[in-house]
Amino acid sequence: MSQRVDVGSKPPGFLLRVFPAMEYLEYRRMFYAAGLSAISLWAMITARGWLGYELTGNPSGTGIVTFAAIGPWVLAPIGGALADRFDRAKIVIVCRFGAALTAVALAILAFSGLIEMWNLVLITLVSGIIRSGEMPSQQALLPNTVKMHALLSAITMASMMQFGSKVIGPVAGPIIKAFGPEWVFAAAALLLLLSILQMTRMTTRSTGGIQGHTSGLMRDTAGHMREGLRYLGKARSVRLMIIMVSLHCMFTMAFDFSLLPAYADLILGGGQSEYGYMLMAIGGGALASTIVLSMLPMGRVRGRVFMVTGVFSGLSLVWVGFADSLLMAMIGGVIAGASQAMFMALTSAMIQAVVPDSVRGRVMSLYAMFAGGIMAVMILANGLAADYISIRPLLIGPGFIFAAIMIIALVLPRIRSVIRNGEIVQEGRRVAQEVVRTAAATVSAAIRPLDLAARPAPQQSVAEERLGAGGGGAGGGGGGG
Repeated sequence: MSQRVDVGSKPPGFLLRVFPAMEYLEYRRMFYAAGLSAISLWAMITARGWLGYELTGNPSGTGIVTFAAIGPWVLAPIGGALADRFDRAKIVIVCRFGAALTAVALAILAFSGLIEMWNLVLITLVSGIIRSGEMPSQQALLPNTVKMHALLSAITMASMMQFGSKVIGPVAGPIIKAFGPEWVFAAAALLLLLSILQMTRMTTRSTGGIQGHTSGLMRDTAGHMREGLRYLGKARSVRLMIIMVSLHCMFTMAFDFSLLPAYADLILGGGQSEYGYMLMAIGGGALASTIVLSMLPMGRVRGRVFMVTGVFSGLSLVWVGFADSLLMAMIGGVIAGASQAMFMALTSAMIQAVVPDSVRGRVMSLYAMFAGGIMAVMILANGLAADYISIRPLLIGPGFIFAAIMIIALVLPRIRSVIRNGEIVQEGRRVAQEVVRTAAATVSAAIRPLDLAARPAPQQSVAEERLGAGGGGAGGGGGGG
C-alpha cells in the first residue's frame, strides 16, 4: 500500500474554499482525466442506446445494448482484487486504452456501413468488461490523492464530473442526427486518448494490501476476492449501504439507460433531439446538485440530505412518468438527476471514509458489482417490458417503490444512525484491525525478507488517517470496518 499526496500550485482562493480537493495537484490531474473519460462514456451511451433502438425499432434494443455494457460489472471483483495488488493508475490507463480501441472499432463499422445489432452488442460487451476492470482501481485511487478533510469534496467532485458530463455527452444526439453515430464514436476514442495522456502525468503510486503470490495469479485472485466478501460480511453498516445503493440503481437509475430513447420517441413524440434534451436535463440537475453537495459541511446535514435525495430520486420518476410535455419532462429530469447524483455521491463518500485502503479496491468492486449487476438486470427487463406495455407505468411504479423503501428503511437502526450522524458509524474498529492483521500475515508469508526490507514505509491512507484520529465521537469511533 502506498500513497503520495502532492500539493501543487494553488488555484484561486475562492475555488479552494468551494472545492478543497482541488488543492492537490495529483487530484486535479486525475479529475481532468476522469472528466474526459466521463464525457466519452456518456457520448458512447447516447450513441449506442439510440443505435440499438434504431436497429431493432423497439425499446428492447436499447435494453439489450445497455445490458451488454453494464452486465459485465458482475466481474468487478476481479478488477477489485487486481486494484489491491497492482498499481491502480496503470490499471486505469490500460483499461482506458482498451476502451478507446472499442470506440475505434465501432467508428470503423459505422463509417463502413457494416454495423449491425450483433457486432454492436459484442463490442459493447467487451467495452463493459474493460470498464469493470477500470472502476475499482479509479475509485480506490481517488482517496489516495487527497487528505481526509478533502475526501467528501474529492468524491462529490468526481461524481459531479461523472454525472455532470451528461450535459456534454448528449451533444451526441444532434451529431447523430446531422452526421451519424460514427463521428460520435470517433470523438469518444479521441477523448479517451486525451484522458490517458493526462493520467500518465500522475506520480501517485497506489496499491492495496495484497503483495506477492503463493498459488498463481488466478487462484490468488479468487482468494483475495473472498477476503473482500469476508470484510463485507463483518462490516454490517457498509453492507447495508451497498444494499440501499443497489436498490436505488435498480428502481431509479435504470430509467436513464433503458427507457429514455423510447420515452423521447413515444411519449414526447420526438427523436434524437428530445433524447438529448432529456439527458441534458438529467445531467444539468446532477451537475448543480453535486456542486452544492461539495460545499456542504461534514456532519449531520449529510444524513438529512441522504434521506431527502433518496425519496426525491423515486418521486422524480413519478413526475416524469406523468409528464405530458417536454418542459414538464425536463423539469422532472432535472430533479431526477440532482437527487440521483447526490444520493450516489453521499453513499460512496460514506463508504470510502470507513473502508481501509488495504481492501478498498475489493470493497468498491463489490459495490459496483451489486449495484451495476442488479441495475443491468432491471435495464434489460425494462427494455423487454416496454415492447408490450406503456412506458409510463415502468417509471411511475419503480419510482413509488423506491420512495417507499427509503421511508420504510427508517425502522432500521443503522439507517437512522446514518441520518442522525451524516456518516457510517461502524461497530468499532475491530473489522478494519482484523483485515490489517490478516493482510500483514499474508505479506509475511508471501514476500521474501529481502523484498520486504527493500520496500519503503507506506504513508497513511485516508481511511487509516481516519482510524488513527482517535476513538472519540462519531468521526473517530465510526471509522474502520
